[in-house]
Amino acid sequence: MPDENMPPVKQTPNPPNRISRSSKERDRRLSRVVSARRRLNSPRGGGRAWINGDEVGGADPRYAHLATIND
Repeated sequence: MPDENMPPVKQTPNPPNRISRSSKERDRRLSRVVSARRRLNSPRGGGRAWINGDEVGGADPRYAHLATIND
């Protein structure tokens, strides 16, 4: 039995933890995700990296001549 000193609980049509977003905002967010995924999958240009003296991703044959030692 409810306590008569307690005020009634008001039911809201949309719970506060659900955020309704407009389709325009959802489309904008989705397009940002898709473009970020495309940037990750595209071939990258630029540098080389080494960990403990070994080139990351394997040796690049374009730079094989740099590994030779000429004393």
